[in-house]
Amino acid sequence: MYSNLTAIILRRQDFRDDDLLVTIYSRESGKLTLIARGAKKILSKLAGHLEPVSLSLLNAASGKSLDQLTGASQIKSYAHIKNDLNKTSAATWLLKIIDELTLESHEDERIFHLAEKYLDFLEQKEEDYEIAKLAAGFKLLALLGLDPSAKAELKFRPEIEFIIKNSINKIYKNENIKENFKSLYKILVNEIEK
Repeated sequence: MYSNLTAIILRRQDFRDDDLLVTIYSRESGKLTLIARGAKKILSKLAGHLEPVSLSLLNAASGKSLDQLTGASQIKSYAHIKNDLNKTSAATWLLKIIDELTLESHEDERIFHLAEKYLDFLEQKEEDYEIAKLAAGFKLLALLGLDPSAKAELKFRPEIEFIIKNSINKIYKNENIKENFKSLYKILVNEIEK
């Protein structure tokens, strides 16, 4: 069976001599790990399209244990993110959490869109990325059914609910969230590590 996937590349790792294992989060199928045969070869047509922190259109074929990548073309390279250490750090932070907290083959288009919007935001903005991380982290937890506002101290429940329900731009303008950033970030980290 063949499938076309619009996917964010979460990570890739060496596999055998010339192959790569590529972990993606796709709009169509959620998180998947695919094998890219020959992708480490110098003349491979796949390698450049499988960079982490990229949005790519992938073609995959069903395999015995792992599905195999048969084609790839990059849609967004996020070059501004990759050329800025702070942006790269902020981007990989969310992609790592998505990788750790989601299960294989459990599609949730909302998580895909959250990751894409977050990367688009980082690509375009020249701001403090800590609030963007806070927003994306709380939104991801809410999408996974781990409502952080229900568990948080009553004191910060309104702020967390505001973060979950609003855009990153509105969150940046909220002075209460800026003032309580350290406490809110601590709650987020504690929830992620549970």
